[in-house]
Amino acid sequence: MDPERSNATQNKKHILNMNHNPSSSSMVRFSPASVVVGVDVHKYSHSAVAMNAWGQEIGKLEFTNNDLDGYVQWLLSLGRKADIIVGLEDANCYGIHIAEALGKQGFLMRSVPAILTERERKQSTKRQKSDYEDAKRVGKVILTKYEETLPAKESIADESELRTIRELDLLLMERRDLVKQKTILKNQAHALFHQYYGDSYANRFSKPFHREAIDFWMADLEQKIKTEQSLRHILASGIMRRLRHLLLVEEQIDAVSGEISAAGKRFQVASALEQELHGCGIMTACSILVEIVTIKRFSSKDKLAMYAGIAPRRHASGRHDRFYTNPFGNRLLNRALHTVALSQIAAVKGDPRGREYYQRKLKEGKTKLWALRCLKRQIVNQVFRILKNQSANKTTV
Repeated sequence: MDPERSNATQNKKHILNMNHNPSSSSMVRFSPASVVVGVDVHKYSHSAVAMNAWGQEIGKLEFTNNDLDGYVQWLLSLGRKADIIVGLEDANCYGIHIAEALGKQGFLMRSVPAILTERERKQSTKRQKSDYEDAKRVGKVILTKYEETLPAKESIADESELRTIRELDLLLMERRDLVKQKTILKNQAHALFHQYYGDSYANRFSKPFHREAIDFWMADLEQKIKTEQSLRHILASGIMRRLRHLLLVEEQIDAVSGEISAAGKRFQVASALEQELHGCGIMTACSILVEIVTIKRFSSKDKLAMYAGIAPRRHASGRHDRFYTNPFGNRLLNRALHTVALSQIAAVKGDPRGREYYQRKLKEGKTKLWALRCLKRQIVNQVFRILKNQSANKTTV
């Protein structure tokens, strides 16, 4: 049998099953009139491939961010707006202009994780890679793995939410980059200190990069650099340049952190997380919200836990039924929830309920890491409840 005809037959059965299965979340999404458009997003140009409900190609287009109006008109020529589903595989935020344009027009969009399109390519008999092929695979993921994708935030979040989240996202990305620079500078300075001062430099200060310690190193090196020659002169000069750079980066981190805190306190949902979730500061609350965007993307707390990579993967076969750690999911969201969990089990300022739950899991025979994962799952449930309540209150106001 022809592979394309076989795939079309399988997709047809998939569509019919979803349309007749009342428990399917995709039941109202697909019909014989449905059009799925996969988009492979790049910095300067984008590729789009349109397919019908059975995976048969009905059109393709190459366009840029300067021709988004033409792209919208091309989409409207494919069928009714209500029947069109656009799948976006966004990388490095290059698809933000497309998403904003389609969001204003009211198109339904789905975010397709890159790992799904990569799996689609590896499972294909033709493992060719091109913008056209990748766009087509994005559309096929929507058709066959719809439940594993999420609605794009521009499709369901209101304008105020998107504006605030975009502001926080930019500030948090800048802060992460600055923290990485700070770590690099410290590691470089440690190596140079060891060459210049020997092993004894670590005994002088418990925190060698505290402001008081940096002032001492700068004054000491400034005096010695006048008399040093050749290699030691270069070492001393290199250390001083890195220390000055480190002070500048720390100053920038403080400034950006202040902006994030101020923006977060203006955001009612972030303030609610900070107040109602023990161990969640305003910075962590902002990090959680940037990755979730809006709780309307998740129909249940289980889906939120899976998205965060906290819900374990089940592997059952015959009499064997085991659960394994989930290494996938949104790792930035996972890290933020991990921070909250560590704060709750802290001995001094921790949460008594969280610490008691953690100790109970240890007594049940679980490892420390697995007990912490159990606590993170409870924290996800709390986050879901808080955000749902905030969304409900906002709707009723």
